[in-house]
Amino acid sequence: MISNIRLQAIHASGFAILLFIFAINAFATEKTWTLVRESQWQAGFSDIHFVSQQEGWIIGSQATILRTSDGGETWEQPSKPLPFKIDFHRVQFLNSQTGWIVGEEGAVLKTVDNGETWTVLNTGTRRALSALFFLDDQYGWVGGDGGLIIHTTDGGDTWVEQNPPTNNAIQGFHFASRKIGWASGHGGTVVHTTDGGQTWKSQKINTAAGINSICMLDDREGWAAGGNGALIHTTDGGTTWETQESNVPNSNGMPEPIWGIHFIDSNQGLAASEFGVILRTTDGGINWRPLDPRPVPSRLNAVQLVSPQEAWIVGEFATLLHSQDGGASWEVISINSHLTTVHFLDAKTGWAVGLAGMALATHDGGSTWQQQYTGNVFELFGIGFVNATRGYIVGSNATLIETGDGGGTWDGIRTAAADGQIQRIQFDEPIGWKRAVGFYDLHFSTPQHGWGVGELGKILHTKDGGRTWQSQDLGDLPVSYNNLYGVYFVDASVGWIVGEAGTIIKTDDGGETWNLQKAEPNELRAVFALNSRMAWIAGDDGSIYVTKDGGERWIRQITPTGEKLNGVYFITDNTGWAVGENGILLGTKDGGVTWLVQQTPTENGLTDITQSSDGVLWVVGEWGTVLKY
Repeated sequence: MISNIRLQAIHASGFAILLFIFAINAFATEKTWTLVRESQWQAGFSDIHFVSQQEGWIIGSQATILRTSDGGETWEQPSKPLPFKIDFHRVQFLNSQTGWIVGEEGAVLKTVDNGETWTVLNTGTRRALSALFFLDDQYGWVGGDGGLIIHTTDGGDTWVEQNPPTNNAIQGFHFASRKIGWASGHGGTVVHTTDGGQTWKSQKINTAAGINSICMLDDREGWAAGGNGALIHTTDGGTTWETQESNVPNSNGMPEPIWGIHFIDSNQGLAASEFGVILRTTDGGINWRPLDPRPVPSRLNAVQLVSPQEAWIVGEFATLLHSQDGGASWEVISINSHLTTVHFLDAKTGWAVGLAGMALATHDGGSTWQQQYTGNVFELFGIGFVNATRGYIVGSNATLIETGDGGGTWDGIRTAAADGQIQRIQFDEPIGWKRAVGFYDLHFSTPQHGWGVGELGKILHTKDGGRTWQSQDLGDLPVSYNNLYGVYFVDASVGWIVGEAGTIIKTDDGGETWNLQKAEPNELRAVFALNSRMAWIAGDDGSIYVTKDGGERWIRQITPTGEKLNGVYFITDNTGWAVGENGILLGTKDGGVTWLVQQTPTENGLTDITQSSDGVLWVVGEWGTVLKY
């Protein structure tokens, strides 16, 4: 049996004394919050290394270590978890038993028992380490911030610092022998040694971009890759480096940085890049071709060709990709971006969107969710469908995209329509500078009327179901350049927008004019209204505000949390919920006079809450989390 939380307010001599007795609450005994989906692995993957086609390792954030002994059919974590949660950057194994990992805070870990146990080696540094290369079980090099290179000749028991001619962070190594090696890093750094690192000399390359990865086939031929789509090639040990045309897309107006590169022979190579870009060459880099469409939109950090046919890629948001045709096509083993908002059109049909262009759809009442390809790689923050086929998504980098087939295909809404007759997006400002800034929320109050809000006071309004969009001006209101995070309209005329620095604005005429309302200077993240007079706002520091008079007065309600609250939803004037960071979920049955902490099956941050037409409540959050009630 679960006890209640009681709140008593005793007034004496004009002073209010609040007494809290906290306990776990069962909000409704006939219902519980259940977990529908979340990522199996909740980490960004930074590196992958197969020592054979069967045995491989993945490492990443939060001290994540995964291993496979069956060619990637299954992945498991070591039976003895590490007692810390630092981020790991590189992994290398010499054989099935012996391997090393490097990461934040000068961490170098070694195992000699197939990863069952790990020993933390004393490196003498606390700098972040991002480069790792062992020739054998004795000779190895590790590199990191500030041009740091340290070297061991006894398997890592002792380390000696070397002195390369750079202060730029070292990102990659390759050694052809105990004497001959290369290191690459930020600021266009490529340095070379012929004496095991006792001396290092800079090699001239035709880029100032950071060199994030280097792959040498032998002591003569190799490739390096980095920022601004940089790809360079040498056939003389680095005496000369020649630029290769990478043909990377320009998703954000400039070439995507390349984070990982690997060649299996002198012809066949792959490169992993930002925004899910995968580059492939079969002629030694004379021609690089980006894969289209991209299998995922997330950042890809490392790639390895295990054989001419088999390849693996890892990236952010637990991204794991596998190819069995040399990189021509890829199977998505795992990806789970943070979800930011959820929307249900009816009891069966719903969508959720999130970071790294993530979009999910359900057509069976949330039992299963399928990834939809939006063609967008940016952060998505708002979604609204006006019927089963037509919908819109907004996000960062001025993202405003639409679908006419239920999410089967998506396309960006451009300033001019295809027929050249209708200008689809119109801005009141003389130079329309707000067209370039992002959106944080989207809400349709009717199938015709919708509003998108975002950075620096950006507001767009449609009166025709999204066919055209018109900016709305806040005039000389003192919040006209504040970021706007939440919007909710009860009909075509009455609605609220909230945002940073306690911004609360209301319109009673569909946005023709806006009136400033004030609460406290908290960051306000979400707003929900039952009608033109009753509404709630959720924000930072566990703040929830309520109005019962259309916003003339906002009252802060008492909540049992200091976590940032990202979403709020009410089904009656008494029954409502709010969701926030670290899995916090609050419920009330008295209009918010008393808010109680709810039991949920996750500690992931929760970002939005809504209800489908059959009365089921839905919550989404980090790592692809979906809850139902």
